[in-house]
Amino acid sequence: MLFKGTELHFDDAQPIVKDGRTLVPFRKLFETLGFTVRWVEEGAVRKAIGTKNGLSIELTINNTNAVVNGKAVALDVPAQIIDGSTMVPLRFVSESSGYHIAFSSSGNVWTIRIEDAAPGTSPDPVPTPVPTPEPTPVPTPAPTPVPVPSAGEVEPYVVKGYLLNEHGKPITGVTINADNLLLYDSNMQGETDENGFYRIELAHVPATWRMTTRFSLDYNGKQLDFWLTADGDKSFAGSTGAIRNFTLKDVVGHIEIHPDFWSIPDSLQQFDTTDLEITLTPVGPLFDGSAGQTITKYAEALKTGGHGLDNIPLGRYKMSARWMPEGHEPMPMLVRVTGTGKFVPSIEFDFNNILGGGSIFVNALDAKLDSPAGN
Repeated sequence: MLFKGTELHFDDAQPIVKDGRTLVPFRKLFETLGFTVRWVEEGAVRKAIGTKNGLSIELTINNTNAVVNGKAVALDVPAQIIDGSTMVPLRFVSESSGYHIAFSSSGNVWTIRIEDAAPGTSPDPVPTPVPTPEPTPVPTPAPTPVPVPSAGEVEPYVVKGYLLNEHGKPITGVTINADNLLLYDSNMQGETDENGFYRIELAHVPATWRMTTRFSLDYNGKQLDFWLTADGDKSFAGSTGAIRNFTLKDVVGHIEIHPDFWSIPDSLQQFDTTDLEITLTPVGPLFDGSAGQTITKYAEALKTGGHGLDNIPLGRYKMSARWMPEGHEPMPMLVRVTGTGKFVPSIEFDFNNILGGGSIFVNALDAKLDSPAGN
């Protein structure tokens, strides 16, 4: 291990690789990087803390969250005590301190170099969560949400309210359904006017009602389907009536990533999808009208199965990818929308509704290593 070309010597413990990540002795690494170090014990909680020039990194033993300048940052592998020595993740500490890590190998010998960041960057930048960068300011802020207008007083056997987007803009011409929970497939309907307001006079029957709506909106020349329940989704008795508003908000999608494992040569380590770094750059305004921001994240396990990215603000994006395995320089990947065209360095895509799913937006993309082995 070299720091700016000078070999580091570890007396008490040696660097190790655990769970695919390099761990090094805490005190030696922090002091080499110019930190003042502290060891804090608070009951059963033990912390390794380094500070320098307005930068603070706090690592709690066996905790997968670090604290950098007061912000919680997720770790792939926690700081831990191994054979009596406190070991911390090398890449996280070094890159959070503004340094660059480079790995190389010859036979069974690994060389790790810690170097200054690229020219033009501060040697001691205030770190941001890794691998997701601190969001950049949105050039054109989205409109400030406005209060929902009053629908007046509650009326017996009447339900009324507004359908608005998250910025308070009315959504007009949408059919609102009052579903009778006593009788199957029995409902009454109304339509939103130019202010997003609807009013439905209910049948005088002893029943409870629940409010829903399903509608489509155009985005980038495509029809997107939405299914909403009223805010709070509370049923009510027809005899009392109710005010039930709808808000179209938090419209997100997710991406499923399908790696081409055959493109990984046998000389490299086994491919781990969670080492795949995805960069999404907005192309034009997002669905909510904002400019959006570039998103850089590692692929993660999805609740629906497989790997990809979740909770992406709905929009059109340009995607690129890199494989970032421990012990290697970043390797560019080629990508494509699943089932279409050739692999390319980057691809533009839109989200799509799941058939019959409403309000669920997905896209699936393939990725393979950009190398002769992957041709």
